[in-house]
Amino acid sequence: MTDQATDAVLRIEDLHVEIRKAGHATPILRGVNLTVPVGRVHALVGESGGGKSMVTKAATGLLPTGGVITQGRIVLDGHDVTRYGEAQWRPLRGGSVSMVLQDPLTALNPVRRIGAQIMDVLRLHRGLRGAEAERECIQLLEMVQLREPARVVRAYPHELSGGMRQRVVITMAWACKPRLIICDEPTTALDVTVQKQVLRLIHRLAGDGQGVLLVTHDLGVVAKLCHSLSVIHGGRILEEGAVEQVYAAPRHAYTRALLAATPRFDQPGHELLPVSDALIDQLMAEARDYDRQRAAMA
Repeated sequence: MTDQATDAVLRIEDLHVEIRKAGHATPILRGVNLTVPVGRVHALVGESGGGKSMVTKAATGLLPTGGVITQGRIVLDGHDVTRYGEAQWRPLRGGSVSMVLQDPLTALNPVRRIGAQIMDVLRLHRGLRGAEAERECIQLLEMVQLREPARVVRAYPHELSGGMRQRVVITMAWACKPRLIICDEPTTALDVTVQKQVLRLIHRLAGDGQGVLLVTHDLGVVAKLCHSLSVIHGGRILEEGAVEQVYAAPRHAYTRALLAATPRFDQPGHELLPVSDALIDQLMAEARDYDRQRAAMA
């Protein structure tokens, strides 16, 4: 099914997800709304366990065993994919949506050469083989500014630096020009200098009719790279908007707490304030109240 009225590569509307196991259902996502516009970088920000990864899994049809969408819908590149099965999702991954993971060493197969892994993607989604696939592979590696791409094609992952491996993973994600690229903590395993280079690369590649969803807990990265953001905790979106607006005047107490806990190198002597236990307890209580209200209406 095609959703015509959209200029977004991803729209998530009132999404509820729960994990069903041993006769018990645990709510994970609670009414999530999120939009990634064409040509923009949108951040999904929050602490570990807040629901960021579950949003990305739902958006790629990779919910864990027992994961069920109970309400809402997911529109990917104009198509409602909420009820897609694995056979329908398989051609979309890599073709319409792809992911850049945080640890490139584990994302790559350690016993296969870099070129072979990139050419697998080109063969599966673009039908390229042999010399044609190798030429395209080298051009893609040049696009992400890797030196000596002909050498990189023949290398194994352990023979490359962390920054080079992450550029290879980005190459694989961009190889088929998917409409949506999800970057899950793409700079966590990199040092500061390489992190800056990779962020610039992601920003440069995001504008060609594509959209990027950046999953992160680093508000400094969001400030440098993103156009808009959503703040998530307990499976609920607490605040969203343009980066400049949210940073200048955050509306939710949790957003203000996250900003207060972020180092400010432009403000010498800035005091870091950890997110208070009282605020976390309040948010979790609100999530439980939300679950009770839904259960009462069911």
